[in-house]
Amino acid sequence: MSEKVEKVEKQEKLNYKRTFLIGFGFMGCMLLWSVYNSYVPVILRGKLSQLGIAELSSSHAWLAWLSVPLIVNAIMTIDNVFGVIFQPHFGKRSDRTHTKLGKRMPYILICLPICAAFFTIIPVAATVRAAGLSILLMMAVIICFNFLMSVWRSPVVSLMPDFTPSELQSDANAVINIMGGIGQMVGFVVGTIASTACGLIGFKVLSENLKASTNELGEVLDANGQVVLNAAGEPTYVNYTPVFLVAAIIAVLCLVVLYFFYKKNKKYDLSANVGFEETENKEEKKEKIKIKNLPLTKAEKRSLFIMLGSLFLINNATEAIVPNFTNFANDTLKVSPIYSTLMMAVFAVSLAVFGIPAGKMGRKLGRKKTIMIGLGAIVAMFAVYLTISQVLPANADGSVNKFTWIALWVALVVGGAAVGCININTLPLVLAIGGREYVGTFTGYYYTATMSASVTGPILCGLVIGLFHEDYNFMFFFCAIFFALGLIAINGVRHGEVAKGEDTAWIDEAVQNADD
Repeated sequence: MSEKVEKVEKQEKLNYKRTFLIGFGFMGCMLLWSVYNSYVPVILRGKLSQLGIAELSSSHAWLAWLSVPLIVNAIMTIDNVFGVIFQPHFGKRSDRTHTKLGKRMPYILICLPICAAFFTIIPVAATVRAAGLSILLMMAVIICFNFLMSVWRSPVVSLMPDFTPSELQSDANAVINIMGGIGQMVGFVVGTIASTACGLIGFKVLSENLKASTNELGEVLDANGQVVLNAAGEPTYVNYTPVFLVAAIIAVLCLVVLYFFYKKNKKYDLSANVGFEETENKEEKKEKIKIKNLPLTKAEKRSLFIMLGSLFLINNATEAIVPNFTNFANDTLKVSPIYSTLMMAVFAVSLAVFGIPAGKMGRKLGRKKTIMIGLGAIVAMFAVYLTISQVLPANADGSVNKFTWIALWVALVVGGAAVGCININTLPLVLAIGGREYVGTFTGYYYTATMSASVTGPILCGLVIGLFHEDYNFMFFFCAIFFALGLIAINGVRHGEVAKGEDTAWIDEAVQNADD
């Protein structure tokens, strides 16, 4: 190992500037996902509704379960399926890659711009008038986009460990997560940026359409809820291309910053001296361990099974919110996706701000109790919102009354903090059940439960919404039930807490590595 690398390894303080610049890659990644998850469900719903899915399911009894929300949510799980299949493969592949640009950069430099191009084509494909052809084009682009994202996601996350000694990675990961959060927040406001930009350069109609609410077909509605017609007397549809284009440009700019950073700082890449043989040997040593062969008591295994089941239930709820919120806001609140993404930003800020307090609560009150407090709070807030929204009458234009709005805003803020209590403490609890020697094994169990839910949650929620005549209020009903089931299940967990004075540094390090 070179003297320069040894010098880097011995540094006592984290180089925050370098870590901040590394984070631009993750920022671009989270920016694209934020816009994708916010706007693609709205676009897909409009095109599928034009195709007549509702009429098909109503005319054939055996297709009564089929609905637009179900199909939309199923499509939105493609990224999770691809993530499970391809991300680990390309992460390992990048470990064995050796180029002048290091291990990770070739994947990022090649795939990110292509991803940005496919990303921009998604709303363009939606402008094709023939609904069937439009959906086929969109699906082709969406599949390509999701595959390419899964190719460079692991390499971009691995950049931080490549440049950071292990003892400093916890602090570095906090910086990377902040950059990812910034990317997510930019994604939530990029619609407003795009709309403003269109107005400034003279595309006032396009700017106004982006701000308008739409019906289930994607047709632009005026202030009275009537479809806006163009000069030919045809319905006007929202074109979201400016939103995707602005997001893609910002993501590519993030790549430019990352590229010039790496070009200047590649001498600090600690992974440059890790050879193919070493990574191969590390992989050969990994063995799959069955739960029945773990040195755990029956009670500990029971706690593990219950905790994993609870995680599956909880994540079915959390994963169901993202692909349905913009359609919920459009239908129930009568607001455009641009405005609904700002509402999602409030939820995200609340979750991020409450991250550190949630960790402290877990150490002081206990992880299980903190998780249960979070679950109880979010179930209560969803129940309050559902009660108010169903009992109090809507306004004359069909929009919700001010009390329902207040209840929803409170639910978003409290819900973000509650999810923080849950997310921050679940992985440490699972790892504590297994112990220091089985960190990798129990991290795998954790992600098996959560990733499985990321596929089933949106699909089940879409099924429920469809069965109740596409009433997106039932998203909250679905989530409240699964959160409540998770709360009931986790009550049976009897292990995973930290004894007073016990060293937990290994758990914190394992959590950071798992996030990477």
